[in-house]
Amino acid sequence: MRSLCRALGSLCKSIIKALHTPPKRLYLRVNTFLVERGELIDRLRERGIRVYPDPFVDEAIYIVLEGPFRIEVLEKKIVVNRHAAESILMGANTYAPGVVSYDPFRRGDTVTIMAPNMRPVAIGITVVDSSQLKRMRHGLVARNIKSIYKAPPIREMPEFRVGYFYPQSLPAMMVSRLMDPRPGQLIVDMNCSPGGKASHVVQLTRGTARVLGFDRNLGKVERIRETLTRLKLFLNTVLAPADTRYIDVDLLGENRVDAVFIDPPCTGLGVRPKIEIRTRKSDLMNSYLYQRQFFRPAKKIVKPGGRIVYSTCTLTYEENEGNILYAVKDHGLECIDLGRIPYAEKLAFSNCTAYRFGPHIDDMPGFFIAVLRKPSS
Repeated sequence: MRSLCRALGSLCKSIIKALHTPPKRLYLRVNTFLVERGELIDRLRERGIRVYPDPFVDEAIYIVLEGPFRIEVLEKKIVVNRHAAESILMGANTYAPGVVSYDPFRRGDTVTIMAPNMRPVAIGITVVDSSQLKRMRHGLVARNIKSIYKAPPIREMPEFRVGYFYPQSLPAMMVSRLMDPRPGQLIVDMNCSPGGKASHVVQLTRGTARVLGFDRNLGKVERIRETLTRLKLFLNTVLAPADTRYIDVDLLGENRVDAVFIDPPCTGLGVRPKIEIRTRKSDLMNSYLYQRQFFRPAKKIVKPGGRIVYSTCTLTYEENEGNILYAVKDHGLECIDLGRIPYAEKLAFSNCTAYRFGPHIDDMPGFFIAVLRKPSS
């Protein structure tokens, strides 16, 4: 909490309070490779979905979230973990991996779904008996019939299945836009899963840039492959499992790449909604020290004058401003001032410039982006 307040200053309490709720706008990135934005909007509106074009980002649309609604606490309850609760309170169903504990129930019972802090998040109708749960590793436990917030079942839409859109927050879309990818460039995504940035670059360059996407394990790489395949955005793209902290030695060598994404694992203290906002000091330290290990290889592989875009979905000082100061001081990278950008607060610190998104500006999730450059000489 102290690290959040160090970054947010007088806004700390109000932003932390807002992080407990989802943004009122649920953003989707239209895959303009396959469909025009206006056509997709028309298709969704025909089914009664309240969807609108974003005024600043051409490929962005958003669905208006309904709620909040009051959730009754019934006699029978199912307690789920934090991650499941954060999805369920927005309308997702309850699945076996997320269940922590439960009162005995029969198939067809009406139950209250509870977060770990015993906050009621939804009402569900069970589809199995509680006696089956001990044998279930996967599978549906309860169908959500009422939740605190209501959104359409995004991943069940036919338009999702055929690749017409990719669920992505507006700040995450801005990461690829601030990279400003160009035709013919060689672009490396050092932390590629689940494939949002890589697919967006293909989309923005109409498949004319070459994209190399890496992540640490094969499972994550397969997830990226599934994303690109569904979106039909696999043009000029190569994926591979790799620890990119050593990419300059193992794979690429020096001064070969036009631009690099660094979007490393983080504490996620900007993701909305949050059931609980807490992280241990040791977890925060491990996170920002791990993140710093990507700057050295990124500088090595990028050409002089090339861009390095660093982003996180958290709001802590150490993982954001602190890491950028480290990249400038210890690795000689330069901050690029891109002026004002939509929905973001421009941060100026120690001759650096970065951008922070949050609930205090247009009801965004918490997000941080800095655009760096390798000096030409």
